[in-house]
Amino acid sequence: MDANVNAIADLFGAITLDNSHAEGPSKFGNNAAESEQLGRMSLEAGKYAEAIAHFQKAVEQSEPGDVKSRIDLAGALEATDQFSSAYRQYIRALALKSDAVEPHIGLADLLQRHGRTTEAIGALQKALEAEPNNPFFNLKISEALRTAGFPVKAMEFAVNAVVAKPDDSYLHYWVGDILIQLKQYPEALQSLRASVELSPGDDFLYLRCSVAFWLSDMKVEAIKAVRLASDLEPEKNVYHGLLEELLRATGQDAEAELEVERTRQMDRFDEDQVERVLREMGFDLA
Repeated sequence: MDANVNAIADLFGAITLDNSHAEGPSKFGNNAAESEQLGRMSLEAGKYAEAIAHFQKAVEQSEPGDVKSRIDLAGALEATDQFSSAYRQYIRALALKSDAVEPHIGLADLLQRHGRTTEAIGALQKALEAEPNNPFFNLKISEALRTAGFPVKAMEFAVNAVVAKPDDSYLHYWVGDILIQLKQYPEALQSLRASVELSPGDDFLYLRCSVAFWLSDMKVEAIKAVRLASDLEPEKNVYHGLLEELLRATGQDAEAELEVERTRQMDRFDEDQVERVLREMGFDLA
């Protein structure tokens, strides 16, 4: 379908199908639940136009006030970059059921992916009003606030998330990562330690610990943390590249030489990651 036709259809609220499935699905579900299932199967198969058609049918088959199918439809529209149509479906869902939290979350994700972070935060705040102790909602608004450049405010919601779900490793990591940004390194290490204790096999967490250790002038511990990460994922050359730099920075040239061969095997992505971590640690790479 021509791009201009798609644009016009989207402007007037139509849901368009691509040429590969212009005839639509061969059959629809007998009820909303069946249509939703067919929609999910189509999404998993990458047949987005069919998925949209199934979810649209599910909306028609749903009981008044049931917004689940409409939220699924919005997600499928978003997957095909139909922002305006997806946005309208979330707004209609909220109009039908103003006390539902799921449309606020979906709308927030949609807005944030399109750079409308302030509006996304507003949608998330409405979800939090309904469920203030929901750890996921607190995390989402913390992420949005940090993206918007408000790490201190983001920290408040991150702590709320941890209080609500203290056994979640990622939430402790998130708090620690914000604390690194806020230059509160001892507190960051406390949160990162809790995260590692909950997920001791996650190499990425040791990498984040290494940053906090280095910035706390605990260079021995920083190097040890990178070694632990490398032990967990020995195939990742990025850790060898980082180790070489840290060892040279601490005068351990002989040990650094042991990392050179693996450092040379780094790809561009690895090199960029090493550079980002070193800059975060305060290295002058100019």
